[in-house]
Amino acid sequence: MKGTLTHMSKTTSSSLPESWDLETDVVVVGSGFAAFVAAAVARARGSEVIMLEADDEVGGMMRISSGEYWVPNNPKMREAGIPDPKADCLKLMARLSYPTHYNPSSPTLGLSERAYQLFETYYDTATVAVEELAVIGAMGSVFSDGVTPDAVFNPTGHIEYHSELEENKVEYGRAMMAETGGIHGPGQGQSTIDLLFAHSQRAGIDVRTGHRVEQAYVNAGREVVGVLAATATGSVTVAARRGVIFASGGFFHDEAMRLQLLRGTVWGVTAPKANTGVFLKIAQSLGAMTENTDSLWWGQMAVEEVRDVHRSDNMAFWLWGDSMVLVNRHGHRVVNEKAHYNERGRIHSVFDATTKSYENNILFQVYDDALAHNDEMGVKYPVPYPGQPWDLVVSGNTWDELADAIDERLAKLAADTGGVRLAPDFASNLSDTVRRFNGFAETGVDEDFGRGTAPGERGYSVLGLTRGVNRTMYPFADSGPYHAVLLGAAGFDTNGGPSINPDAQVIDWDCEPIPGLYGAGNCVGAPGHGAYWSGGATLGNALVWAYRAAVHASGQTAKEL
Repeated sequence: MKGTLTHMSKTTSSSLPESWDLETDVVVVGSGFAAFVAAAVARARGSEVIMLEADDEVGGMMRISSGEYWVPNNPKMREAGIPDPKADCLKLMARLSYPTHYNPSSPTLGLSERAYQLFETYYDTATVAVEELAVIGAMGSVFSDGVTPDAVFNPTGHIEYHSELEENKVEYGRAMMAETGGIHGPGQGQSTIDLLFAHSQRAGIDVRTGHRVEQAYVNAGREVVGVLAATATGSVTVAARRGVIFASGGFFHDEAMRLQLLRGTVWGVTAPKANTGVFLKIAQSLGAMTENTDSLWWGQMAVEEVRDVHRSDNMAFWLWGDSMVLVNRHGHRVVNEKAHYNERGRIHSVFDATTKSYENNILFQVYDDALAHNDEMGVKYPVPYPGQPWDLVVSGNTWDELADAIDERLAKLAADTGGVRLAPDFASNLSDTVRRFNGFAETGVDEDFGRGTAPGERGYSVLGLTRGVNRTMYPFADSGPYHAVLLGAAGFDTNGGPSINPDAQVIDWDCEPIPGLYGAGNCVGAPGHGAYWSGGATLGNALVWAYRAAVHASGQTAKEL
């Protein structure tokens, strides 16, 4: 093959062990959604499967997920008579993933041939995967529950994140979740893992926790044929006659990789501590091409909450509230506060050429006292519920007092921020910003950022608030107290890593596959280039590439061990 291995490292070895502790057809590394999908599909196609999980319990990040996956043209859509033509869906995916290259008149929509093939494969495979998982008894799928922008329950799920784009011809129906009896929200991810784990036990899949894969073995033919895993009692070598499928999550919790690869400061993730990027190191040592390594599935977290621990189950999905703005250290709005989390989170890494700094490193979610005491239910993080004390909220009776309180907090964070402090004119600028915002709220038209224009913003972010002409905006009270929370960039997990082909084979820089090596989920370079096509795009990618990896690996002849 082209681009053959030119060096070895501690993560790979050309010297096979004298004997293997365990042998199987397919080794799956990880135990999240992608891992269990890969294991189930490989087992159903006749392969023996061993799963190796670094953590002491199965589930990975899926344990705290809302459990939704994005499946264009899925069986439930077809049953409901909702058309989802392939050409239109591919245009949406291309428009979101490569906006500067997108060309709807091009045969590949302006994308490279490989990128276009990956998108085609996603569309063609997602629905096949959910159908096969149901047939083999691993996981049935149903519409994810949702509501319309008018807060009316919709049986075909929630509205698409980007339903306002002309390329998006489908408003509802692509979002699916496992048929567990639960709802889209906290607990659904764990229920899905429980479902898939139960199937793994019925199917005879060997699931082993506390096995941290640290090394891959290649044979004389340069094929990946096994791994070495560290356990509490020593190392274990595991041979893989047909392939090794990594579904081991991203690299955020390797501090050196996080600091070197991610732009600006990313304060925290929801990913478990076991996600340390071992697959990226292994694949690179085998000559793998990599992509998207400066990216995550973006969001925002309260910086003081994750300053030291770097991990939280909390995420500011949709910034709650109507009398609320998000401003930078100059007191200026910099983003549509109701944009969905992945797009909003990216604003933190914008570099200012004049000040030579990331001026949006920390942003401030500012809201009035009426909002603080609003008792509407819903996901409000980082705004606490009324009566719920949280010392991360700073308050002031006037804009000047609020500015003083914020700057005092920034002083405590200076060692981690490069000394970021409020600009001297923050309070006066914030007052002007709120005055301008109040005018927009009165007319219902946000002339700066178009807040509340997209149906998705009204359908997701309002959570019961119905005040005003544009119910995503309402004028601030004329007098305080006013409140603020310090927000920074965060993510669910990193989504950069080794590049894959349409069969989820890891490829080298000549786009040739590295035999025996596969990747799926957040440990690979996101085929969508980090774009969040809609709710469930993360798990949708996990589903598709896990399925493709399992199908391809199971079809291979046994390799020389």
